[in-house]
Amino acid sequence: MKESLKLGAILLIIAAVSGTILAGVNYFTAPVIAQKELEATLESYQAIYGEKADEFEEYDPSKTAAIQEKHPEIAKIFVAKKGGEKVGYGINFFCNGFGGKMQNAVGFMTDDTMAGFRNIQNSETPGFGSRIGEEEYFSTFVDKSIAGPLKGTGDGSGEDAVMSISGATVSSKAVLGALNEVIEIYHSEIAE
Repeated sequence: MKESLKLGAILLIIAAVSGTILAGVNYFTAPVIAQKELEATLESYQAIYGEKADEFEEYDPSKTAAIQEKHPEIAKIFVAKKGGEKVGYGINFFCNGFGGKMQNAVGFMTDDTMAGFRNIQNSETPGFGSRIGEEEYFSTFVDKSIAGPLKGTGDGSGEDAVMSISGATVSSKAVLGALNEVIEIYHSEIAE
């Protein structure tokens, strides 16, 4: 009986020390990880907007939190500016593809067109679903109308159509479905 108590106490001490060490590591690494994620997001928006915007600032945190309560797929919202004037909004959103959760960034212009799209993170099948992170795919999003839902077509031609990737329909359909939801959220809760 004494040995069991002694062993239990030793395991309790080991667990407490391990938990404290992990909490300490998390305390010091969480801000670094958050900063790296923010830098990756801002790089995505710089690529999406190109010359159309030169500054990105976070959208009102209280409004973002209210939107996230209703729509947890929304990760972050940014205001895109050019010369200090608002030109659009950037929205980070999650969706589930074939390989699991994906994080994406989309830029909307105030004239109801899309500045562009970038996939920030995915675990899709290399050579198939991972193609959502390639120029061939995301170039089909530039200047598309967001007055209504987007459609997926083989080559992405048309003012309201983006490319559907053959052999990776789960990935491209997931992005398209989530993006159409983001367009609705944008029109109902963000656009002025």
